[in-house]
Amino acid sequence: MGKYILVKFIILIYLITCINIYIKRGSNSPTHMHLSYDQTIAFQAVAKHGSFSKAAEALFRSQSAVSIQVAKLEATIGRPLFDRTTRYLALTDAGQVLLKYVSEIEGLLQEAVQELEDLDLLERGRLVLCTSDTTGCYRLPAILKPFQERYPGIDIVVKNATSLRTIQAVVNNEVDLGIATLAYLAPGIESIPLFSRDDVLITHPDHPLAHRRTIHLKDLERYPLILLDQHCASRRLIDDLCEKARVTLDIKMELSSIEVIKRFVRIDAGLSIVPSIAISEEIENGVLAQVKISDFQGRPRQKMGAIYKKGRYLSRSAQSFLEAMRGKAL
Repeated sequence: MGKYILVKFIILIYLITCINIYIKRGSNSPTHMHLSYDQTIAFQAVAKHGSFSKAAEALFRSQSAVSIQVAKLEATIGRPLFDRTTRYLALTDAGQVLLKYVSEIEGLLQEAVQELEDLDLLERGRLVLCTSDTTGCYRLPAILKPFQERYPGIDIVVKNATSLRTIQAVVNNEVDLGIATLAYLAPGIESIPLFSRDDVLITHPDHPLAHRRTIHLKDLERYPLILLDQHCASRRLIDDLCEKARVTLDIKMELSSIEVIKRFVRIDAGLSIVPSIAISEEIENGVLAQVKISDFQGRPRQKMGAIYKKGRYLSRSAQSFLEAMRGKAL
């Protein structure tokens, strides 16, 4: 693995040193500049950590050394990269532009290193996944276990986020693959449908609605609800349906975890709408009741799937994991 780290370091120095930026300094003639590796890496660290001191710690350098490199970079470009007048360090417009391209270069380097590693057999590697609580709890383990048994040399990192944040992580090259709701995909994302998601109403077993076979969203207006927050794709789908049905729900709590929501419903603090796969154990044990929502029945089933960035190199480990997920698709 050491030879690949060396290759990555050499390529990084070469690419960063050879970046050509053209900006106009009050004339029609562009100025040609070369950015050094030290300057760019210091800038990226400050942007990531939002602090010169934290960036220095991450780079194992002194704060003054990092400040000097950023100052030299700003002098080379001819404009500030950070707004130092606010309480928190913020990127200027020029800083945002530069960070975008520096991040893209870093992503390309990671892909280059992965391709070099893939010249060997599929015996080692690293795979970074991102998915939601529900998929992580109830779908992913059945895929991960046999995959890890087959490829024990592959390190798998699983990040937890909402579907909307998972999509953004794929767009930003933060992860290799994601598993997310396919209803709100961003441009430039490839997807492979894997399974459908059915949402149901959950109640305390003694709630007046607990013994109903189906209900309408309109029936829920008189009861307090506990829903996922608006950063979740599933909440956005519920809001869209309520708007079409002209329903106004009485939302008492907005939470980020279905597991926490279930706990509140179990003490009869309110009703909720969650994926049916997340409540199998509670229904079996009789601590929750589920009711179908008729408004959901007349629409296409919500699809979940694997996502990756269009044009991004997929490592052998990522390709193999995609195949494993296809084999478990429902």
